[in-house]
Amino acid sequence: MEITNRRGASRKPRELSLTAGKVVGAAVHTARLMTYAAGRRAPWSAAEAARELGLNSSTCFNLIQTLHALGWLSEADPAGPGRRYILGRGFVGLAHRTAARTSVLRDIMPRLQEYADRWKVTATIWQRQSLTRMELVAVASCQTAINVQMPVGQRLPILMGGMGRLMALRADLEPGAFDAIFESLRWDRPLTREQFMTQARKAQRVGWGVDDGYMNRAVTALAVPVAPEAGRPLEYVCSATMFRHQYASAVLPSLAEGLRPIAEAVRAIVHAPPSDP
Repeated sequence: MEITNRRGASRKPRELSLTAGKVVGAAVHTARLMTYAAGRRAPWSAAEAARELGLNSSTCFNLIQTLHALGWLSEADPAGPGRRYILGRGFVGLAHRTAARTSVLRDIMPRLQEYADRWKVTATIWQRQSLTRMELVAVASCQTAINVQMPVGQRLPILMGGMGRLMALRADLEPGAFDAIFESLRWDRPLTREQFMTQARKAQRVGWGVDDGYMNRAVTALAVPVAPEAGRPLEYVCSATMFRHQYASAVLPSLAEGLRPIAEAVRAIVHAPPSDP
């Protein structure tokens, strides 16, 4: 996040780092193998993958067979000599659907920009990307001399900002994971776990969350949820970031209400039935 003006001056908050949760070796090996497969231009063998990735041959073979059964890898030529692999239709289809949803979110941009200009805020859409992180997938900055700049692709800890108050009770975090994440955070204004949970419970009650200068003492960030599919944890939120004290607290509910139609439009996109690639 940067606060910028038209003269190019900016102020960056300190970087946030976070490590929480147990690292599962099999998941790491699978991610490395799929990254390897996606980067290869020619079919490859299990022996090549094991050697280049430094994996045990048996472990690598078993991973490949599992991913092949899932459709994430395919044999390049089942009738040819030896087994050589390429990305499978299942994985390619997943990539197409993900790209399609990201592309379709562009249809939301005029509404997001209209909201940003009306309220003179930075309007954003965030998606949960991991146990601990949210990623910025769409942003519209107001056309004012000084504003808050936030680049697409930026990631924040899942409990930060107004969205953090929403995610606290709706992200299916285990107590140990929640504590590890919270204890890793650094706040610009003092905030205890008890105070944070009081704010989170209020967000649950009123339907929107707010961070009033705790993440960055210069800004206020509020967020509304994008209703998830039944039985699923919260994955998307729409947020508005503004300068602290830009609006009286009595006005914030109106900003939240203005975000709700955008959140409904996002829901219609991200939870639409996937089409075949």
